[in-house]
Amino acid sequence: MRSERVYSGMSADERRQDRRGRLIDAAVDLIGTRGVAAATVTAICAKSGVTSRYFYQHFSDRNAVLRAVYRQVYGTFYDVIEQAIPDSDAEPAVLAYGPISALIRMIDDDPGLARILFVESATEPLLRELRSEMLAGFTDLVLREARLHLDIADSAVGVAHLASTLGVGGLFEILRRRLDGELSFTTDELVGHCAGFLGSLGGYVLLQNAGEAHTPVAATIASAAGRTADRGEEI
Repeated sequence: MRSERVYSGMSADERRQDRRGRLIDAAVDLIGTRGVAAATVTAICAKSGVTSRYFYQHFSDRNAVLRAVYRQVYGTFYDVIEQAIPDSDAEPAVLAYGPISALIRMIDDDPGLARILFVESATEPLLRELRSEMLAGFTDLVLREARLHLDIADSAVGVAHLASTLGVGGLFEILRRRLDGELSFTTDELVGHCAGFLGSLGGYVLLQNAGEAHTPVAATIASAAGRTADRGEEI
């Protein structure tokens, strides 16, 4: 059997993986610092030191490398959040505190990665598609962990999914605004508030466990909705 030739201490397969990694890292750096418009094939090749010939051995086009970038960034954020989830059961706000703290502090440490996920993801159709996929992935993670650590009845899973969707989507928007300098809260303040918001959503889900349409929260909402409808009829 013919053995692979080794150059610079790397086999052919290791060189291929190295080139692919350098291309993705170059794209991450360009998007995170200058925006997705700057991440052209020419710029990515120049920054990575990999020729366009090798670029097209790894990626069919620019969209393919953008997909790889977002998969890598998504995986990084996912791992950070997952590792910060408490092992033991806790109240919803306590359960949310660790992951939110890890996420926000990671953004503070590496705003370039955060820009890719929360800002640049709204600039092109492909990136909006990838952002939707990532939102769905984070929502599934929140729902899975909530069901694992909270006593959510099967009858309340649909409501739990709604709460997870609302919580993740709202958190994404808050983090985008933070990156754009629109929020004046300190890191600790923001972590505490966001954990409280998600905790409130978790608390609402737990109220649905009994399947009662007349729980205190639901009854208040239903009453308010009824008063609104009555005023509409009067008009």
